[in-house]
Amino acid sequence: MAIKVKWEGGTKFTGQSGTSTTVTMEAGPKYGGGGQYPTPMELVAIAHGGCTGIDIVLIMQKMRVTLKTLEVEVQAKRREEPPTYYEEIKLIYTISGDGVTEENARRAVELSHETYCSVGAMLEDKAKISYEIKVV
Repeated sequence: MAIKVKWEGGTKFTGQSGTSTTVTMEAGPKYGGGGQYPTPMELVAIAHGGCTGIDIVLIMQKMRVTLKTLEVEVQAKRREEPPTYYEEIKLIYTISGDGVTEENARRAVELSHETYCSVGAMLEDKAKISYEIKVV
C-alpha cells in the first residue's frame, strides 16, 4: 500500500491512497488549525469506528440478519502529556434491524474486537478499549 500526504499550507494536509478520494486534515485550533477539517487523531478515531462498523455489517450478513441502522459513537480520552495518544476508547454501538437480538449483536461486536478490526488491534497496545451495545 502506498499513501501520499501533501502539505496544502498552514497546518492543512491532504492524504490519498491509490484507490480513494482525497481526505483533508489539519491541526486542531490549539496548534493553528481552523477547525474546518478533522485532525489526524480524529481520523484515527473515525477509522476505528469505521473498521469495526464494517466488520459488524459483514458478520451480520453472514448471520443472515438484515440491518436497518448501525451507528458507532467513539468516545476517546487522550493523554495529557506528549505524545497525546488515546489512552481510553469507548465505542457505543446502536443497532437495529430485522432479526437483530442482544445475543447476535454482542457476538458480532465481540468478533470485531477480538478477531477482525485491524485499527482496534493497533490501538489496544496503548488504549483501554471498551464498548456498549444498544439494540433498538
